[in-house]
Amino acid sequence: MRRRYRSRVIRVVTVTLVVVLVAGGATLWRHFSSSASGSTTKPTTGFYLDIGASTSLGFQPTGIPAHNGHRTDAGYANDVVAYEAKRGINLVLRQVGCPGETAVTMLSTSDHCYKPPGRQLFAAEKYFEKEGNAYGLATIDLGFNDVRACLLQAQVDETCATNGITQVRDDMPKILADLKASAGPNVHFIGLEYGDPFLEHFLLGASEFGDATNTLTVIIDLNNALHAAFTAAGIPIANVPGAFRLTDTSPTTLKNVGTVPQNVASECAYTWMCTPPPFGPDDHPNNAGYAAIAAEIEAKLPPSWR
Repeated sequence: MRRRYRSRVIRVVTVTLVVVLVAGGATLWRHFSSSASGSTTKPTTGFYLDIGASTSLGFQPTGIPAHNGHRTDAGYANDVVAYEAKRGINLVLRQVGCPGETAVTMLSTSDHCYKPPGRQLFAAEKYFEKEGNAYGLATIDLGFNDVRACLLQAQVDETCATNGITQVRDDMPKILADLKASAGPNVHFIGLEYGDPFLEHFLLGASEFGDATNTLTVIIDLNNALHAAFTAAGIPIANVPGAFRLTDTSPTTLKNVGTVPQNVASECAYTWMCTPPPFGPDDHPNNAGYAAIAAEIEAKLPPSWR
């Protein structure tokens, strides 16, 4: 994380940026059509394969210096399973995510979570093959770590960010093609885009407004690259940027701070970035943030499943 979390002086900055957000279509799952009726029959079962990095594992801070993060059972995947259970759908959750995973490491042998030559991509493919024609959900949460390191210093490393987004643009289509090729015909994929936790830098004072704006530009460019890859693969996209009000710069009031842009307030509400030490600042979602992500995943599930 940054070394510069000190006084917090707020100004309202108008940032005019454009993000492409789409609502993907979904194939109806007739297998689940009777599950939402509220009947007392045995719930329908399926699987949920959660693919990604630390956020896919529900990571939240521990407050322990030098080890400020751990996997939890309060992530968006857990929320989705709980939401669907209320609708009579029993989803068996399988999380294969790896903290720090990037689009690059998904395709390489440098995945530190798996013993070489294994990697997360292989684990996901093997799981799909094991499930065969079973009905299931798969979420893909990759790309943020390809640019995250570029946003941590005093100023955005633009060369680093450009290279990271190029990696996502080049590698995500390969990853998606491999995953879809190994999945059975009844797997419903949903892709995730991102909010920008580094908008919190607005709270560091006027000298950081430009840096915060630059982080937003990077995240929007990243989302556009992901959008292109998911759309080309025919995968619906959860509107996480919309839930996190990514481009909404209208003024609002943040408790104990004052007037800030709405997107900054939303990041404070949905992540640990505005939390003081020892738990913050941390760019992972909090419980509210994970619930917001889960709601956007739910919005992309097939109508007949609900």
